[in-house]
Amino acid sequence: KTKINNTIDPGQCKNPAQDLSLRLQNFKSIAMKKLKHFASQFFILLISIGSLISYNSCISDQKDKDLLSIQTFLERNDGTAWTVIEDDLRVYIRLNNDKDEDLELWISELELAKLMTKKECFYHNHEILNAAEVEVLEHSGSKLAFTYLEDESYTFTIDGERLKLEFENSDDVKKTIYFAKSTEDVDDLDICPEKRTPEPFEWRFLN
Repeated sequence: KTKINNTIDPGQCKNPAQDLSLRLQNFKSIAMKKLKHFASQFFILLISIGSLISYNSCISDQKDKDLLSIQTFLERNDGTAWTVIEDDLRVYIRLNNDKDEDLELWISELELAKLMTKKECFYHNHEILNAAEVEVLEHSGSKLAFTYLEDESYTFTIDGERLKLEFENSDDVKKTIYFAKSTEDVDDLDICPEKRTPEPFEWRFLN
């Protein structure tokens, strides 16, 4: 008769605790690899998003710069009001991007005797650059320069926080005036009741 050997090789038996430990180690290894891969992909995504935002920001900034570079002086300073007291005259000037009233002036007399007898009022001028008597020499983003009747020259620029006006005429009169920015609502200024229409560029504070 054939004798059956029922002896079991100890090496063929696996310890359940060891088997569980090996499985856990294998699971941890796979999980760590996936986690590292996910972290790597997430980091690449963040870099891509950051680069895209930076690129769009640069494009936006460049567009703003390009827009400013093609704007004229009156477009950049449209609606701003400025003021100065010169030779006993209070003057307000408003810059407009409007061909019907490019420059508006309000001029009042500050002589004490007159102010004691009546309330301060202003003469209101509208100046148009698109006129036969006016020749625009430069109208860039930083400067507005023109002549009137080929006899008077006016140059407007922004100097820091002030509006700078350089005036010169054929009689060698040269004058530079600095206007401070005003928060006054110039539309609410009292207009003098006298029915007098000022002549174009009748800017007495320059004489």
